[in-house]
Amino acid sequence: MTKLNIINSNNKSKIQDLIFNNISIDESIRNSVIQIIKDVKKNGDKSLIKTCNQFDGSDFKKGDDLLATNEEIDLAFDKVSENVKKAMQNAFNRIAKYHKEQLPKDFEIIEENGNKLGNRWQIIEKIALYVPSGTAPYPSSVLMSAVPAIVSGAKDIAIFTPSKNGQIDDNILAAAKICGIKKIYKVGGASAIASAAFGTNSIAQYDKIVGPGNSYVAIAKKELFGQIGIDMIAGPTDITIITDGIDIDEKWIIADFLSQLEHGVDSKAFLITDNADFANKINVKISDFIEKLSKKEIINESIKNSAIILVKDLNEAVEISNKIAPEHLEIITQNSKELSQKITNAGAIFLGKYSPESIGDYIAGPSHCLPTLANARFSSGLSVFDFLKRISIIDCSKKGFDDIAADASILANIEGFNAHKLSVDIRKK
Repeated sequence: MTKLNIINSNNKSKIQDLIFNNISIDESIRNSVIQIIKDVKKNGDKSLIKTCNQFDGSDFKKGDDLLATNEEIDLAFDKVSENVKKAMQNAFNRIAKYHKEQLPKDFEIIEENGNKLGNRWQIIEKIALYVPSGTAPYPSSVLMSAVPAIVSGAKDIAIFTPSKNGQIDDNILAAAKICGIKKIYKVGGASAIASAAFGTNSIAQYDKIVGPGNSYVAIAKKELFGQIGIDMIAGPTDITIITDGIDIDEKWIIADFLSQLEHGVDSKAFLITDNADFANKINVKISDFIEKLSKKEIINESIKNSAIILVKDLNEAVEISNKIAPEHLEIITQNSKELSQKITNAGAIFLGKYSPESIGDYIAGPSHCLPTLANARFSSGLSVFDFLKRISIIDCSKKGFDDIAADASILANIEGFNAHKLSVDIRKK
């Protein structure tokens, strides 16, 4: 019978261990990724074809085989049921509506001396989206990555995703068609990141790649950052639930708790509560829930990374949650909104009993591509900002230059940069 560890909040070392127990890099995987990157850089399409044929069961002969044809995309779209396509379209509309509100505006400051200082937002021109499709296809990742890019104004967008026997999942292709994306490459894993970073004869070089993936993808993004822009280095998924156990069925909490644990054996979940009786009810019933789920083997492993944390009050729950810096945070208490104002570290916050994390994964609006591994301490979820860059504008008038030149010259002098000083001083004569 599966049961969760129940940890008292004063056991800080145990909590710390659980938070950070899988934040590490497997050196054997890293070494494999480095070799893949070198091979793709050197051999291009030849390397990709070899890897796809070896691991994906494809039978590619030439670089053109790596790209899904229009016929494949249209056929897949026709095969997907109308209710699935309708759900995808509704999700597209909601995600687009949300991200349109994020679009930033240029600004210009005009000083009294005539200097003009500004900030211009520029679209990143060439965007690659990584869409995982190993243990299962993720058309939701197409929508959650592509729509913010589309809203930002990006025009050249391509998808990289693994195939099976040379075929991409119909649902992924259907989601891509709804997004209007026609370049879909049958390349996954570290090879996908490398090919986007360097380009090959058949694949263009891209400026940035975004989207979640397995450890090979995450390490490849880390290794190639600088050669190509990345959104984040995503690790195993996680969820934290803060609840007082009042006015909420424990079955709902159990379902939410398990929703992230079915992703993989390294996923984790934390339930933080000040209600010991409620915690015990969870522990009594959770095993029966797990037995009914299709991915119970995965959950029975990932639950070992997870725990119920008993706190003296909900303020302490907030304190612990901020240390966890969860990817997903549900707050289901009598004062959910008030409590949420004290949260400083979270990828996304779900308030109240009718806002399960799963609704955010598929259709709420914000992207489900969120910081994992406690990275919510310093980073944010995917948004239109990931597909834009800022350019500063400085336009000095003669009077404006004269007003600030002396100070610039002084600062350049103390740093020992004579040419900097000269470039200012020469204009004063």
